[in-house]
Amino acid sequence: ILKRSGRIVVFACAALGASVRPGLAQQTLNVSFGHFMMPGHGRSESDVLLIEHHDLLFDIRDFSGASLGGEWLRPVRDRFEAGVGASFARRTVSAVHGRARNSDGSQVPRTLGLRQLPVAATFRILPLGQAYRVQPYVGGGLALIHWSFSESGDFASQTGQIFRGETYDATGLAVGPVLLVGLRVAGDAVVFGVEGRHQRARGSFGPAFARVQDPDLDLNGWTIGITAGLRIDR
Repeated sequence: ILKRSGRIVVFACAALGASVRPGLAQQTLNVSFGHFMMPGHGRSESDVLLIEHHDLLFDIRDFSGASLGGEWLRPVRDRFEAGVGASFARRTVSAVHGRARNSDGSQVPRTLGLRQLPVAATFRILPLGQAYRVQPYVGGGLALIHWSFSESGDFASQTGQIFRGETYDATGLAVGPVLLVGLRVAGDAVVFGVEGRHQRARGSFGPAFARVQDPDLDLNGWTIGITAGLRIDR
């Protein structure tokens, strides 16, 4: 079924592309507006969000959110394209301790923050080539992700002792593969499209962070978005 559906999509794109006047291969400056989706399942046991989730009440998927990016694309012959770009995503999530309570019965609050700035070099394959207006593509590359993670608020020990107003911050670089698939419509001067992009990377905190021993940070996730670009003559 999947193979048949894939063939139908390719044939439909080919038919639509053949029905319009071909355009020239050009460089493109793109901007993208997307939604980064942080998975709640399938995470490593050493992931700091999963570890904190055992004690705190919050949804890991709340770290999903808006993503803004920019990219420069350059054609390589007719059916290939190289690109380099960056994107930005930031989320702040409120949580409360699941087992500990203040002496007055109120909840013990904490705030978690995650910021990502991936810079990626990618390579695309365009099955129909650069000439057609409708251009499906697949590709991949390597991303260098500058990340920042923070926890602030009240912390509770296993014995119920509460430590007030603590703040922990960490930043680092993570490297991992990125896969992408998309479809765009290229005019003489502008380009519009949709794209799905998946990154896999893991950040390291060192031996300890926020009273957690040997944690890491799972940065895997999909970004689904729309793209708009300006075509530039080579």
